[in-house]
Amino acid sequence: QSGPAAAAASPEDEAAAAAQKQKLLKQREMIQRVLVEYREGVDKFLQDGTLPPMSLWDLNLATGNENSIYPRASIAAMLDDAEASGGFALFDLLPGPWRDARTKDERISLLREDQVAVAQGRDVFFYAQYQLQYGDRGLTSNIMIPKVTNSGFGKRSVNKVTARVVVGDPEDAERLARNHVRKEGNFEPILYDSIISTTDNDSWREQRQQLAEVFLPLSSLAEIMPVSLARAKHCAARLGSLVAPETPGGELKTVDMSDFLLHEAQAQLQLALLGAPERLMEATNAEIRAAFMGDVASGRVGALGEAMKSLMQLARSDPSLALPSDGCPVKGPLSKAVQDSKLAPSTDYGNMLLILFAGHDTTGHTMTWFLFEVARHPDIQQALHAEVDAFFEALGGRDPTYRDLGSGRLDLLDRCVTETLRMWPAVASGTYRQLQFDDTLRGPGGSLVTLPKGTPVNIVNWSRHRNPELWGPDADEFNPHRRFAPEEVARVGCPMAAASPQSERFSPFAHRPRSCLGRNFAQLEMRLILTQLLRHFRFALAPPFDALVGQRLGAAPGPRDFGGVNRGTMGPKDPESFTEHKWGTRHNYALR
Repeated sequence: QSGPAAAAASPEDEAAAAAQKQKLLKQREMIQRVLVEYREGVDKFLQDGTLPPMSLWDLNLATGNENSIYPRASIAAMLDDAEASGGFALFDLLPGPWRDARTKDERISLLREDQVAVAQGRDVFFYAQYQLQYGDRGLTSNIMIPKVTNSGFGKRSVNKVTARVVVGDPEDAERLARNHVRKEGNFEPILYDSIISTTDNDSWREQRQQLAEVFLPLSSLAEIMPVSLARAKHCAARLGSLVAPETPGGELKTVDMSDFLLHEAQAQLQLALLGAPERLMEATNAEIRAAFMGDVASGRVGALGEAMKSLMQLARSDPSLALPSDGCPVKGPLSKAVQDSKLAPSTDYGNMLLILFAGHDTTGHTMTWFLFEVARHPDIQQALHAEVDAFFEALGGRDPTYRDLGSGRLDLLDRCVTETLRMWPAVASGTYRQLQFDDTLRGPGGSLVTLPKGTPVNIVNWSRHRNPELWGPDADEFNPHRRFAPEEVARVGCPMAAASPQSERFSPFAHRPRSCLGRNFAQLEMRLILTQLLRHFRFALAPPFDALVGQRLGAAPGPRDFGGVNRGTMGPKDPESFTEHKWGTRHNYALR
């Protein structure tokens, strides 16, 4: 505004505006510096093996999570490239939102909407809504969605617009996962050529062979179980101190069980699998998790890179580390596998980074969702307490062994874990593959549609695990007594327990052969932690989560509804803790 009616800015306002401008300038300079440091670090790492000071998670912290949404001009250029290369032809093969986006501006908006859903952790709900809207078989529908994808790492990084199939049909899901083991490549920018991200099938097989000994149930995991059990006992004592009232007879304190269990899962991982000393675990635990969560308030740029250097140094130099085949007591088997590795530095580094992230996030979130549901169902919780009490009574005061966990005395606990994996899968997005040869799947009306070699497919868990056609009308209800097939129930310590729980409709750890290698350790630590917690505590939801008791929580919640936050792994949404961004609201995890 100008002219005589305009009010002159006060000196205070001018000073505040100048300070804000200076702050933004310094922020941009810091982001540019971190970006350069990140890129140079990756390039040097790939050249000579020097460990990088930054990860992509550190970069996201530095930008305040503002770099999640691409500018319209960048997406427009990618659309032009995709059209020139014939990439749009795939959109004609299956139904999806692309058919409603007729102009270039509408297509740019559609792609940005998808990026916002990913940034907010709502992508699986977004795609479930698309299945219901565009498919003719509800959540069983296979649909085609447009995506801005990122693949490769270092100077091989590629950003492009592509057509990706979201697979909802259970038969198609299992068949495609079993027959097409080549990954899409969308995890490479953050996890290099690790076992979960590499698109080279020979490399994947070599890595799996190298790491398989780490997770052998009896010869490895049973041997490190005393470390896990000791931490599980400490976990219960730690929770007791956190809830203790300020004064005798006072009210118990409220605890964020999401934060608590993520901390304990990271502790289990470092102490038992990596063989790290407790001082290193305690020094790095919180900052590692803050980086993975993109928690700008508590995260520190570069902390994850520093922790990785410490843990890689431990793996390379600690002479006490041992695998079962070393003929001495097993210690830190995953670190020892890295120590013995003949793989590329980027592969070993990617696998360590993968274990730090997925090895704690998936387990911590699953235990959090477990407590969320048993707190919503007091009758189930009461039965669990009775089962756990009887389990420890049968032990006669001794510690449980690995085989005790498979004695059949924890059947309800096993079923509750399985139902949690169904209803709130930590890996809600499932797995991303690319077709290794032309193949078919079901299209509209049940017709067979042929997809060409190289087509990206997302074999999503969320919509299959919540599909009433596969699970019955109570698909959105927590029911551990439902009729699971024997091969679906997740168990520990008994014959066939090492096999991945799976079926056409259920794949919390992905289908064989490219299933999660760390699932046996996850199942072990969950049983140890949950039995200790249920032995000593009863759980009830605190505000605002107590309002969710008795509510139906469906497969396609809206942006303002309660649900999961899916950022690689899915944890419970904190309605009260969030940050505002140019592109929308970003919620954190919590369960109180």
